[in-house]
Amino acid sequence: MENNQVQAKRSNSKKHQLSAAIDRLIKARFLIALALFIFILVFKIHGSSINMWDQYVSDYTEDGDKQGVILGKPRPIRSDEWMVQTPYSLSQTQTGLKGHNEVITIDGQDMVIGYNSPALNLATLAKPFTWGYVLLGKERGLSWYWGLKLIGLMLLSFEIGLILTKRNKYLALLTSVWIPFSAAIQWWFVSPVGDLVFFTFGFLVGIYNYFYYHENKRWRVLFSLLASICASGFILVLYPALQVPFGYLILFFLIAFFIDLRHKVKLDKFDVFSIGLAVFITGLIVSVSLITSWDSLMGVLHTIYPGNRVSVGGDFAKKDIFLFLTNWKMQFQDVVYSNNSELSSFYHFFFVIVLVSPWLFYKKIKENIYGFLLFMFSLFNLVWMSVRFPTIFAKVTLWSYVPEERAYLAFSFSAILLSIWFIQFIWEQKKLSLVSQVGIIGINLGLYFFALYKGNLRLYLSKLDIIMILLFAGLLIVLLLNKRKYLFSILLVGIVLFTGSGVNPVARGVDAVYEKKIAQTVMEIEKKDPNQVWAGERMMHAYLPMLGVHTFNGTAFTPNLESWKPLDPTGKYEDVYNRYSHIYVEIGNNKPQFELLNADAFVVRLGLESLKKYNIKYLVTYETIDTLATETIQLKQLYGPDTNNAYIYQVIY
Repeated sequence: MENNQVQAKRSNSKKHQLSAAIDRLIKARFLIALALFIFILVFKIHGSSINMWDQYVSDYTEDGDKQGVILGKPRPIRSDEWMVQTPYSLSQTQTGLKGHNEVITIDGQDMVIGYNSPALNLATLAKPFTWGYVLLGKERGLSWYWGLKLIGLMLLSFEIGLILTKRNKYLALLTSVWIPFSAAIQWWFVSPVGDLVFFTFGFLVGIYNYFYYHENKRWRVLFSLLASICASGFILVLYPALQVPFGYLILFFLIAFFIDLRHKVKLDKFDVFSIGLAVFITGLIVSVSLITSWDSLMGVLHTIYPGNRVSVGGDFAKKDIFLFLTNWKMQFQDVVYSNNSELSSFYHFFFVIVLVSPWLFYKKIKENIYGFLLFMFSLFNLVWMSVRFPTIFAKVTLWSYVPEERAYLAFSFSAILLSIWFIQFIWEQKKLSLVSQVGIIGINLGLYFFALYKGNLRLYLSKLDIIMILLFAGLLIVLLLNKRKYLFSILLVGIVLFTGSGVNPVARGVDAVYEKKIAQTVMEIEKKDPNQVWAGERMMHAYLPMLGVHTFNGTAFTPNLESWKPLDPTGKYEDVYNRYSHIYVEIGNNKPQFELLNADAFVVRLGLESLKKYNIKYLVTYETIDTLATETIQLKQLYGPDTNNAYIYQVIY
């Protein structure tokens, strides 16, 4: 008996020590975050996959850092990041951070519309991730982007956890890991997904804390500015496929905030100033940005892709709703029937919650308002994915902009928020009966098994994988329902970190782009003969703009139809080039010819006479083209071949 009491005291002492350590960690979170951010900047750390360029541009200079990847590996599937978004930003640092980047494609690209790139304009105030490019240049700018987004998202997730769990700081700490390191965030980190989650949280935290800390005027100003910046950033992401569902989610949260805080706060004259200032700043940033970029925005809306898409729901495989069970494997093995990014989501307990929803919400909506609204929002997304709606309903509600795969992301995102709320709720209640627990666990594991074994996921998972998934998923539910708080939290954090922490590499610097022999040659030519037009075969459409040279074929976020008239005066090929697209070039004797490669890429084949129409002076090719020279158009080889068989030619008219 005495031994049992001694063991109990030791156990309680250890729990107390652990709680005290966690409390100190939580109190010091802002100092820890600042120290980590400074460390990232000093050592130029980032998570970009730009070392993918080693596969296409291999020859380093003697001073180049060939070991840019510290941990992990660059991800080919994240080409939107290393081949488009990061090149857009790096190109900006080479060309003066202008609002209109003149070197990406023949007529340039708008940097407000084009992936929210850094620029010296008002829109950049709403893009805090890009401030580093403006303040610190390309290397530390890239580190700023990754460091601020990840650390900021962890801090904001903590605050969201406090809101959802009635200020439970331990569940908030769990939330600060669970959301940022979820597969959906990590695979889509440099994309509208990562941006919109950040801005959604920032806006909600700003609004809620404005009223929660209402007695302190300084806090009111601070949180109103946070809400203003994040509201502006949310709007300027310009990705309606997720903005629409996230916008509805924000509306639901605002309803919940009103119900939660309406009797606790009385507005005063200072609110007129602080709220008015926030509204003015938001209106100014958004209106000026959209007005100055209106033509580009209209150009995107009238493209073949993605502008003409209309969704009505119902086209999502129901068995794939359980994709979150497989996300742990994707950093080790690519999915065979789709791609890792598209199948990534958030781990959640929605299918536990739906079974107990009558008990949760029957005559208890007001006191469980966060859970109820999140549940209804999750349920609607689930229905949208499964049932076709009338076109008129889709257009009136704006859900016509939401493809089913993006509705799935919105569903799993709201489901993780619902799960956080549910954990706090269920741990405050009496333990469910054994019969109820067996039923909940049995139904969930049955659904999981059916989806894993009978759906598309069976193409990806082995029988051992399925068994392990069912064991861990079942154990998590058992620990959750039995209030085994420490074990549940440790296991969940372990699963989340195992799933997400290895998705993106830990890398340093930008030598993978700039310390290459061909890059140095290109930049030296540009220095001696500036502002000339280049064209590059294969991947050069994305590489050359990063070096600051005017590239005929870049990645066109906004197509300029007029620019193609010298090659296509009748508009015969407009359906090919009127789209968001990677523009590939092939140099040869063929007549100008356009070929659509896929929804977001086409190739244009150029002869020397076609080059002359655009006054293209320099070429990067992957075979010798000396035989193409004519009496009127000469070709002078300036570089090559290198390991990748690349050449640089000067065209002399």
